Formats: sequence, C-alpha cells, structure tokens
Amino acid sequence: MLQIEHVNKQFATRILLKDATAHLRPHTRTGLVGPNGSGKTTLLRMILGEDSPDEGTIRKRPKLKIGYLPQELETLSGKTVLDAAHRDLYPEHEAKRILAGLGFAQQDFTRPVETLSGGYRMRVALAHLLLSEPDVLMLDEPTNHLDKPTQQWFEDFLVNSQMTILVISHDTKFLDRIATHIWELRHHTIQEYRGNYTRFQEMRAERDTHEQLAANRQQKEVARVQKFIDRFRYQANKASQVQSRIKQIEKVKLIEIKRDTRRVRFKFPLPAASGRHVIELSHVAKSYGETVVYADLNFSIERGQRVALVGENGAGKSTLLKMLAGVLPFEKGTRTVGHGVTVHYFAQHQAETLNPEHTVLESLEDVSTRAERNFLRGLAGAFLFSGPDQKKPIKALSGGERNRVALARMLVEPANTLLLDEPTNHLDPASVDVLTDALTDFPGTIVFISHDPTFLMRVSTRVVEIDDGKARDFHGDYEYYLWKRAQELESIKESSEDLRPTAAQQRAQKSGQNAPKTAPAPHTPSGPNRRDLTKLRDRLAKQVSQAEAEIAELETRIKERDQELADPALYQKFSRWNELHHEQEKWKKDLERLTSRWTDLSQELEDVKKKLAG
Repeated sequence: MLQIEHVNKQFATRILLKDATAHLRPHTRTGLVGPNGSGKTTLLRMILGEDSPDEGTIRKRPKLKIGYLPQELETLSGKTVLDAAHRDLYPEHEAKRILAGLGFAQQDFTRPVETLSGGYRMRVALAHLLLSEPDVLMLDEPTNHLDKPTQQWFEDFLVNSQMTILVISHDTKFLDRIATHIWELRHHTIQEYRGNYTRFQEMRAERDTHEQLAANRQQKEVARVQKFIDRFRYQANKASQVQSRIKQIEKVKLIEIKRDTRRVRFKFPLPAASGRHVIELSHVAKSYGETVVYADLNFSIERGQRVALVGENGAGKSTLLKMLAGVLPFEKGTRTVGHGVTVHYFAQHQAETLNPEHTVLESLEDVSTRAERNFLRGLAGAFLFSGPDQKKPIKALSGGERNRVALARMLVEPANTLLLDEPTNHLDPASVDVLTDALTDFPGTIVFISHDPTFLMRVSTRVVEIDDGKARDFHGDYEYYLWKRAQELESIKESSEDLRPTAAQQRAQKSGQNAPKTAPAPHTPSGPNRRDLTKLRDRLAKQVSQAEAEIAELETRIKERDQELADPALYQKFSRWNELHHEQEKWKKDLERLTSRWTDLSQELEDVKKKLAG
C-alpha cells in the first residue's frame, strides 16, 4: 500500500532521516512515535507530497486516497457545522451520526464554524475526514482536544473501521487501545514493531538489552585478542599468530550503542511566596451571546494547591481559567487577587503567539531584558534545546518544540501562581515527564486543564469538576476524584434498582391485575440517634484499622520488591524484571488509592466522634 525506501532528509545541519525504510500494510493502525523534532510531521508531509525526500523514494499504490488531519487547521468560515462536515460528500445522515459521536448536539449542527473553540473546529475537520473514507487516514495528535466520552467513541470508530491508519500521538493509552503496529523514529531511522505501545516498549527494552549484552561480549573478545597481540607483538615465533589476530580485529564490525537523548530535569525558579488566599471569583456571571456559561459562580484558590479543572468539552474550563488569569472580562461579579500574588498564564494555543522569525534564544530574551544570557541558555537547555538548537528559528520547530519554548518563556520571570491550559499538548512522553516532575516540585500554586490522565494523577492535589455552570469541589487527587465519582454512579445505580417493580409487581402489571403493594418504609427520624452513631463509629473504626493494616502490608511488599529489583542477576532476565516492575507499579497505585480511602474514613470517624462528644 505504501512503501518508504531508503529515505534521507535533513534541514541545514539537522539530520531527520537517514536510510529510513518502512512498509505501511493494509488495514493496520500504526502509531508513529519519537521525540519532539525527530521528523514525525515531516514524514507525513513527505507521504502527502507536500515535501520531498533528499534521497530515497516513497512509493504509493496507484489512486491511493489519503486523508490528513494536521496539527494546524485551515480556517473554515461561512459554513455551518453540518455543511463543513459533509462538504462535497452529501451523506447528511451519516454526518449527523459522526458529529453526534464527536460530541455535537442537534442544535450545534446549524452553528457557524467560526464561533466554535479550536477543539471543536478540529472535530468538524475530523468528521469530514471520517466521512470521506480515505484508504489511508493520517492523523497528527488527534486526541489533544477530546474529552473522555468523545475519545472513547473515536477509538471505537477507528478500531471498527477498515481504514489503514498512521497516527502521531503522545497519548500512550490511546496508542495502547488502537495501535496494531508502532513505527519509532529513533537515531534517524524508522524501527517497526508489531503490537500496541506497551508491547513496543517491552520489545524495544528487550532489543536494547540484547544489543548491550552483545556489545559487551564483543568488547571482551576484542580486548582478549588485543591483549594477545600486545603481549606477543615482538616475538618472532608468534609473528604469524599475531598477524592473524590483527586481521581478525580489522574484520570485526563493532556494535555501536547509540544513546537516547539524556533526560534533563529542571526546576521552576523559586518565587516570593503569596498570601494564603490567591485568587477569588465571587458571584461571577459570564455569557457568550445568548449562551450562558456561568450565572453565579463562586470559586477560590489557596496557596500551595494544585487544582485540576475537569469536565466535558465546552463546559467552561478554559473560560474559568481565563477569568482567573484576568484576561477575560465578565458581566457580573468580582475577581480578587490576594497579597503578593504573581501570575503566569499559559493559554491552549500559546505557541501560536511566538514570533516565527525569532530564534529559540531570542524568543526567551523577548520576555525580559534583565535576564542574563547564560541563564537563558541554561533554561533553553533544560527544555532540551542545546547548542545549535538554540539558534533555530521558531518557524523551523515542530509543534512539541514550540510548546516547549512557550513553557520556557514562563520561567524567565518567576511567578508564584501558574494557570496552565493543556500544557502537555504536542509534548512527547519524555518531555511530559520532565514537566510533571517540575510541577510536582513547584512550591507555589497551580490551576490547570489537561486530558492526560497520568499527568492529572501525578500533579493534582484538588479536583474541580465544571458542569452546567457550577464548580464542584473534590478535595483530593485525581485518583480520589475517580473513586468518588464511581461511588456516586454506583449509588445512583442502586437507587434506580430500588425503584424497579418487584417480579410479582411486573407479573401483575402484565396480567392487568392490581400489583401487590410493598410494605411502607419505616418512619425514620430527621437525624441519627446516639445508638446509630455509636454503631457507625465502631464500624468506621474497624474500617480504618483494616485500611491501616492493608497499607502496612502494601508498604512492606513494595519495599521487598525494591530489594528484589535491585538484584543485578535479575537484569539478565529482562522480561521477568519488567513483569515484577509492572506489578510493583500497580501496588503503588493501590497504595495511593488506599491511602486516600483511609484519609476519608479517618475524617468521617472524627466527625462521628465529635457528634457523640457534643
């Protein structure tokens, strides 16, 4: 279907591909992965014919129909959502089905496209692509603006379609669910793997381990032969044997171990501390035309909190963040900024505001005339721009690299409050890890929006769910939020089960007889009596004690596993090491979940004790 043969590609002194070869097979779903700036988007552009290889060829089947969703979308003006989705195709019924799956309501179909947010405009373009049924569907970061239900629909659609798919994504869970193959751009080549992202990681680690072991064995053998040469080089009776071994070494093709880019750590500059109360919105009303987003919103942040704003697309998360940042006016209410508060706001499309003609270093210099050049160079290096990369113009950078520049600009002048709208978009997993580590170490206050569940779990200490113009607080991390929501859904399910008629009532309804009456519920007082509170206290105390025992057991198992994994002999059995490591990671997540539950139970127990004491 599509063959990449010995392709070379470079820009100035920057090599992207060198003798790269790969084969895209029919009806496969291939994830294209690699560090930011490794050439992923350039490869897609060469397949489309918008760019060309310096050497090599890209062969395509005759009349191959390719659909492409880029990171940067064309502007669709003067069209409604429905018209833009099925333009030139005419399958209106199917267009409505796909638009509904992508999160559009019936009333949205007649909305002008230019009134939509960037995320929803991307969905319209995606709907058009899916309707056009291309032979090969190429997607560049398609899940960046999808909420969880929409992404689930999208994944199901891709898995059930017959299209051949080539997708760039840094969402590893998305690739785990949809990918049948992985292409990794690594050391300027395309390395192919069969399986999803997790399987790719396992096979790559095994390949690297075997390659390292082979290189070690080769080095030992070469050293042994060289030792013989050095020892007997000047002895006449060993001359022929020495020459034989010299020729043996000359014929050896040394295994070259290429190292991946070193992972860099950075820390946000330490800002001056703010007062306890950071920002407060009181009785705020905000509308866009006739669409009311918030009628009476009250929201406050305290120093040191890391607040995740969650909710469906279009619920008003970005609107709330902009009002907190003071960049979006509202019709009613007040915004109060606390003592000593300094704010950095990172918008969803922040990278688009960069001057394309400036270099990376010049872009950092734009933010402050006081910062020293050496400091800016160090900051650029922390964001993986080293040496000549700092002199690259912004227009030559990939989407992920531009996002890294935009994030770095926030650090030139320290601030104690960070407001971040999708900061991990377009970042590769290594860069996301670097940013995550820095944010969890940051001593100030953070409010952020993200669709990345791993990022949400690692960074958040408080979750606020935006729904129907209201902000609902969950005072715990993202794991706690998911657990609490699951409990509520289970409670709703149980309540609906209670409302269902009994089997006898159903039979009576079918036969037209009067249904047997259920016994009336006993009258309950307005509040629990002392006896009930005592029972509740004892039950909670038992649950707290049980949770403490389980936590202690998990901590012991994790500690013992640490010692087991540190055994050098285990390194030679990578698959076994990997299995034990993944099991330990699961234990750690269970420990976090259990600790959150213990905290909730302990708080409930204290509340009951206070009621009994009072």
